[in-house]
Amino acid sequence: MDNMTLELAKKIAECAESLVATEYGSNPFSVAVCDKDGFLVLFQKEDNAKLLTIKLTPAKAYTAARMGVPTVDFLQRLQTENLEICYFADGTFTAMPGGMPIFNSQHKLIGAVGIGGLKQDGEVAEKVASQIEKIIA
Repeated sequence: MDNMTLELAKKIAECAESLVATEYGSNPFSVAVCDKDGFLVLFQKEDNAKLLTIKLTPAKAYTAARMGVPTVDFLQRLQTENLEICYFADGTFTAMPGGMPIFNSQHKLIGAVGIGGLKQDGEVAEKVASQIEKIIA
């Protein structure tokens, strides 16, 4: 597989739902999945999830896909290099934790997942991305 599909995006969202339900108390959240170019493939906002997740969660997935790194790593780069996010000339970028790139078995970027609305957005996104081989199988 060399790019995100809707079928895979749905499985990623289901994995996120299951993970949150079992490990994070079923708190309402949103999930976004982008393809390798950052184009949105799937967005799902659970009932009672924070409204700000409607824009922020897809931005997390987009940033992770476009930069090829977790959004928390992007934040660290901004801080370490003393950069403003506007330096990248992309108004959709965000450095909020919760965006994770997704790689295939050949370590090629195929997309990204964004999680929003939880205190543990980054942790959940990382766990979901780490399950990709099981999700694809």
